[in-house]
Amino acid sequence: MHLEKGEFTKKWWEEFYSKELENGIKEVGVSEHAHRFIEARYIYSHLPYTEKWCDSSLEKYINFMEEIKRSYNVKIGLEMDYFPEKEDEIRDFLEKYDVFDYVLGSVHWLRSGFGFDIDPNDPRWSNDLEEIFIDYFDRVKGAINSGLFDIIAHLDLIKLWGVPLPDDIEEIYEDVAKVIANSRIVLEINTSGLRRPVKEIYPSPKFLEVISKYDVPVTFGSDAHLPEDAGRFIKDTYSLVKSLGFRRLAVFNRRSPEFVDL
Repeated sequence: MHLEKGEFTKKWWEEFYSKELENGIKEVGVSEHAHRFIEARYIYSHLPYTEKWCDSSLEKYINFMEEIKRSYNVKIGLEMDYFPEKEDEIRDFLEKYDVFDYVLGSVHWLRSGFGFDIDPNDPRWSNDLEEIFIDYFDRVKGAINSGLFDIIAHLDLIKLWGVPLPDDIEEIYEDVAKVIANSRIVLEINTSGLRRPVKEIYPSPKFLEVISKYDVPVTFGSDAHLPEDAGRFIKDTYSLVKSLGFRRLAVFNRRSPEFVDL
């Protein structure tokens, strides 16, 4: 969940939490985007477009979440963008602010500052789609191998606009699955794709079939930016993931995972 469309207030938080309860969720996490925090601005300074999103204080977020945590079963998370050239800065930031229960790693930006999930009509989408997919998944593999993150978020987000998949997509799936299997990272099952033009979870059921051959632990996220999406589609997605043979659910505390049976 992301609270970024409202203030850090108990009233706004409870709108999300009540929806989670309606959807049968027993433990939740808030994972604000790092780009919104003044303290992380230097990591995003090469992307002027993100400056308008930098509207809050990390200290304020942490203080609010620690207060909420006293009364609710909630974890304090962060979603941090991965940039290959910024690994040292990201590592320093996460070491300095050692307060999170988990950190999601995600890829939203490609070469030349292409924020691929901002505008489906961006002229760069008219370029070679295979090249875009290769760039994206190379960065995803970099994020996994970096050791910076606890969870890899929305693994195949690049498909969100419903663009045609490359002919060699199954080879890409296998390659990425092996990278995940050889790491300690947890795979996020993200339902927000069902609300996007692609109308499919991340990773796709086909991608999940490939990953299911490996003993990869998972976690679930609705990626809600509005209360009505909190916990949405999680029950059905849980059943799908379990039917594919995934066995372990990861629960985090201060970046230390505990694994329970699905």
